[in-house]
Amino acid sequence: MTSILRGVRPLDVVLATAMTALGVLLMVFNTQGSDDGTRIGSTSWLMVPVFAAATLPVLLRRHHLWAVLGVTAAALAVHDVAFGWVVRCGAGLPLSFALAYAAGRLLTDRRRSVAAVVAVVGIQFLVLVRDSAAGLDIIPVTAVIAAVFWGVGLLVQRRTHHVAAPVPATPAETLV
Repeated sequence: MTSILRGVRPLDVVLATAMTALGVLLMVFNTQGSDDGTRIGSTSWLMVPVFAAATLPVLLRRHHLWAVLGVTAAALAVHDVAFGWVVRCGAGLPLSFALAYAAGRLLTDRRRSVAAVVAVVGIQFLVLVRDSAAGLDIIPVTAVIAAVFWGVGLLVQRRTHHVAAPVPATPAETLV
């Protein structure tokens, strides 16, 4: 167990806890039904752990980003099929933005990084396809927001790489 969590930083724990808490809160609201006319297809308490299975993997994004994307997508697909129309966007979209940032920040191979952000848009599709509050109409906007988060991640990666790179020694004759 400790080998899986090796390299997990305190900020990773904060992010995973916040995303999971947000998801749990939203799923609890879904189990209460809807007073405002929002379509709720299921009020099963099983929504809570299945959605948590989509958010908790973000804890391991630094070392296993592709696995995190796969588990998150699989959990969301199961959630869509098992529970139908509920509100997922309030927790699923912030999660997708965090994953887009991670794709830009953590993946140094540009093709893999682009592929990861495409996978994030796929995750957004799974969040929105049976979402009672937002729906698929907003996916162009959420995809652009994900691209912005990805770009910020690339920028941070580039700046971090430049700071971490050793400064070449200046020849003595150029100092005179």
